[in-house]
Amino acid sequence: MLKPNEGNKYIFKNIHFKSVYLPPLNEVAQLLHLPSNISGMITHAQSFYDSDLSVSQSSIFHLSSRGVGKPTFKKIYTWFKSLSPNINEVFNLKVYKKTTRAMKVTSNASTYYSCIYGFNASKKSNNNDNELNLVIDWLEARSQFDYLMMSEIHNKAKSKSIDKKSPKDIWQLQKPYWQSHSLVPSHQLTIFDGFFNSDKKRENYTNEDALALAEATYHLTFDFYLSAIANYEVGLHSYYRRIDENYKPKKGTSFFTNVLNTLIESDESNGCFDSVLIELKELVSSNDKPMTWRRLASFVPLEKSQSDYTESGESLNDRQYKQLKDWRNGKNLPSFLRLEKFIKAIFASHGNYDSLAMLMYFRISRGIDTKIQECFEQTHSEKVIPIFKTVIGQYPSYFEHFTDKLNKAAT
Repeated sequence: MLKPNEGNKYIFKNIHFKSVYLPPLNEVAQLLHLPSNISGMITHAQSFYDSDLSVSQSSIFHLSSRGVGKPTFKKIYTWFKSLSPNINEVFNLKVYKKTTRAMKVTSNASTYYSCIYGFNASKKSNNNDNELNLVIDWLEARSQFDYLMMSEIHNKAKSKSIDKKSPKDIWQLQKPYWQSHSLVPSHQLTIFDGFFNSDKKRENYTNEDALALAEATYHLTFDFYLSAIANYEVGLHSYYRRIDENYKPKKGTSFFTNVLNTLIESDESNGCFDSVLIELKELVSSNDKPMTWRRLASFVPLEKSQSDYTESGESLNDRQYKQLKDWRNGKNLPSFLRLEKFIKAIFASHGNYDSLAMLMYFRISRGIDTKIQECFEQTHSEKVIPIFKTVIGQYPSYFEHFTDKLNKAAT
């Protein structure tokens, strides 16, 4: 068993370093509304494996904050090992050393290495096949490039070859990785060259200068996310083909491209989450019977019984319709368990679609909405809205790039 790592306590705090090229894993998990620390993972595992842990909730919480003592940790450790015959494979010394090296150079690859190893170990129960194969392979490559980049920066700073406090020096070492291992347009990288090489003071920057720099920054910020989404979606289609030889999607088929096109172009859309709802409505419509919002609302699961609404004078469908309108406007958003029930109910009546994939699209959309809001709050200027549309509008080229890359690898 592991030794205490902080005094006489066992503490597993999140490891995260500020990075745009490889954002911290816990931040990505939070965007997807997935467990983002060890405490959340334990809570999720109890539900997933239907296995109670004989440790208090406060102790589980303290595991990722102020720590727990040896007796408590021993219970947690033993419980983890009892969950699955393959769970022992997650505790791997080689991976531990690899993550430690990444931590020393402040690379977020440290946490991705562990996550990727855990995923690959769990995959053995499904014949080593999964719709996430491609995005995991991409994450592994991205993590390795980040580790190499941060190692180079660390080593050159240590040898005094660069000034580690100089943004210009750091950018010059980062730039080749953005050029070779991202899809950020080259002219956006050139804007950063101009910024770091300029002697112009901040107060002398024009609005045009500021907007150009903002656009370049957003291209860098969203490159990781657009790449990840594209790899998930391309990998999903590839998985469908592997399990069904008759699966033949339309050329260039990308549900999320339709979602983002709706987000960018439609006056009806109130955000990315709403755009998924709009495209879901379109997906289950037919030429002879288009889906209406009120009909779609009839699948919304409500917590109260129908009699509760009858007593209040409000019909069940009116209440469902009101709930769906709230969702579309970003209010009272559902838990993902409730959302899954909603999706399954729709697909049970309207087509044999993949409910788990649709649920993932909703998770992704929540993350996109959150990320856009975070960027907007840094400026509070409506002038950046067209920039968001330009950056997000690059997604079809990401989908095409990774589709072509997969096709070339198969030939």
